[in-house]
Amino acid sequence: MRPRLCLFLALVFFPVAIAQQPPSLDSKISAILVRMKGKNLLVREKAYDDLMEVLASEREHAPAGTSANVFSNLASQHPDQSDRVRLALIQLLEWENELFISPKDVEHSHYTERDSEHYADLITTVSIMYDERAIPALVGAMTTGGIATRGLLYFGDKALDPITEQLKSPNTLVRSSALALSISLLEDRKDPASHKRAMDLIRLYLNDSDAVVRNEAVRDVECVGERREFVSALEQIAKTDSFKLPGKALDGGDGEEFYPVRYSARRVLRDIKDNKTCNQ
Repeated sequence: MRPRLCLFLALVFFPVAIAQQPPSLDSKISAILVRMKGKNLLVREKAYDDLMEVLASEREHAPAGTSANVFSNLASQHPDQSDRVRLALIQLLEWENELFISPKDVEHSHYTERDSEHYADLITTVSIMYDERAIPALVGAMTTGGIATRGLLYFGDKALDPITEQLKSPNTLVRSSALALSISLLEDRKDPASHKRAMDLIRLYLNDSDAVVRNEAVRDVECVGERREFVSALEQIAKTDSFKLPGKALDGGDGEEFYPVRYSARRVLRDIKDNKTCNQ
């Protein structure tokens, strides 16, 4: 074959060969992370799903002996990709927290079941990364309970200050979630100073202006040491808390009415009297 003809064929077919090569992991992830920053929720959901597929595929191709955890595998096999993926997922959770927990208008406060599944799965993914940088994002999701709560408890003392800071929040659910987590983390320390701080927090929030927070404080009494110190306060709450809902208390303690915080106080008092262990 003539040299010029060989060169011509090479120039014609070489670009085709390049075009047929599968995209690299770097280019795949880069394209996905761009879409994960999109303004449209559906675009972000699809990008997140695509990222999970890519990471799952990489785990399947990992050599024997590597961790089953997708993020451990990513860090060991592709350390150049690991950090930016983690940071992108944390940032995505922070954005979705604003959308799902604190929507700025009514238009963005209604979601489909698919949207809710996306948010729940994202919380799970960020939680199992066990990355300290995710603490603020998980704090933002803590009112969802479940895996977000367990993720924060995993970090222990490192999560305590960010959580207790949320006790100042004007949002009732945020304050009640922060109170429950703060008590758990303080009691887990098992030292006198932390125990005293937990007891002081309960005393303070038994008198919160919102019934949801007061009810959480009542429930938290059950799981602290020396809970008998609160018997007198609980007896007073069981008689006088003013928050009322429609319906009738199951134990009949409110006659034909229902005062939920009083009801919780009576239940905790019974458990203390019967020496029942904490059921939270």
